[in-house]
Amino acid sequence: MSDHPVRDGSSWIDGVSRRSVLRAVGAGAAVLGTGGLLEACSSGIKGASSGTTKGITIGWIHPLTGPLAGFGAADNWVTSKIKQTSPYKNGFKVGGKTYPVTIKSYDTQSSDTRAGDLARTAILDGVDLLFASSTPETVNAVASQAESLGTPLICSNVPWESWYINLGGNPGKPTLKPKYVVMYFLGAEHLAKCFIPMWNRIHSQLHTDKVVAAAFPNDSDGNAFRMVFPPIVQGAGYKFDMSSAYPDGTTNYSSMITQFKADKADFFTNVPLPPDFATMWHQSIQQGFRPRLATVAKVLLFPTDAYALGSEVYNVATDTWWVPTLPWTSTFTGETCQQMATEFETATGGQWNANISNYSLFEAAYAAMKSVSDPHDKAEVANAIHNVNIQALAGPLNFASGGPAPGVAITPPLGVQWQKGTKYPLEMQVVDNTLQPDAKITADLKPTNQ
Repeated sequence: MSDHPVRDGSSWIDGVSRRSVLRAVGAGAAVLGTGGLLEACSSGIKGASSGTTKGITIGWIHPLTGPLAGFGAADNWVTSKIKQTSPYKNGFKVGGKTYPVTIKSYDTQSSDTRAGDLARTAILDGVDLLFASSTPETVNAVASQAESLGTPLICSNVPWESWYINLGGNPGKPTLKPKYVVMYFLGAEHLAKCFIPMWNRIHSQLHTDKVVAAAFPNDSDGNAFRMVFPPIVQGAGYKFDMSSAYPDGTTNYSSMITQFKADKADFFTNVPLPPDFATMWHQSIQQGFRPRLATVAKVLLFPTDAYALGSEVYNVATDTWWVPTLPWTSTFTGETCQQMATEFETATGGQWNANISNYSLFEAAYAAMKSVSDPHDKAEVANAIHNVNIQALAGPLNFASGGPAPGVAITPPLGVQWQKGTKYPLEMQVVDNTLQPDAKITADLKPTNQ
């Protein structure tokens, strides 16, 4: 059986090679070992071996195709970078032994049901550690399986409230400590506190009515935002004009648009699936709802989603948790955020992507694994991931601090805006760093509809 080199992110995303591999493997896992991409016949491999030392197997469950594919667009490039680092190339030194490392990549195809099924498949297949990244539709189902089946899991890119509620916790009284699961990202409250400074600046410029239109779907993110946003926004002096919860996949938003226009909302916020926002925003423009500033969550986070809307996306603001100007560095190589972003753009021919920060899943995994005596002891590894405290490419990750809840490390967001670019037709500009002052402001905030 021959090995093939790992290909960069741009050649994977829509390529025939990825689809053919996924079909061949059956379980949806492309197996990335220390030697490269393994053919489908290796889907049953539980870890590489060196003598009598059974290798460590890490499974990464993430959306590489489907409506959420933008969230996974950097992931294969990240894996290729990780495979070049000394620990992942040469093996983890644990308890006086060196363990080769195999990475299995499982594509959820943007399905929450499939995410849960893949988690169970990976666990039964003998992974030592799981990763899950990108939205509750991916992460929550994996977290439920990992916690119930006793497998260590590190999560990223999921609002902590949604993640915590899914595990049975109460964000208002966060006493539950998950045994096997930790996460790093931000929370719905951080997004509200990220958007409000931008609203305040537009209000000061244009003397608005301080009415915020909010469209939250009936899903995990929408339910969390519906609970968290109103008191924070109202406490900042804004009227919160919230539509009724709508089902994912809605195609006609006329009734809520009519409501927002009647209430003279100058601001707009939401947390939809990317295809739903494209429909909603296009209909808003057609029907004359033109807020002074749109601040959206979960969508327009990545270039692919922004380009799909063309000029309609000019000056729409959103959040991001990672930008090239942050001062963080790789714990493996010392490379800076800017160096990573530049290399990503050179390798893929596209713009940098905030989920380059998924690199830190691997940093946290190594930090935990090198502290244990047996990397195959899942209880010991689970305890170790809860004690990780590192300065990583994604920023400070301290799962032991208690965060807003046990097992949570917060990476605060920045306010960014899609503006007409110079190097690229559209460019994400940092326009507010209230919650993350280490990042540089790169452009002035502009009204969405000037």
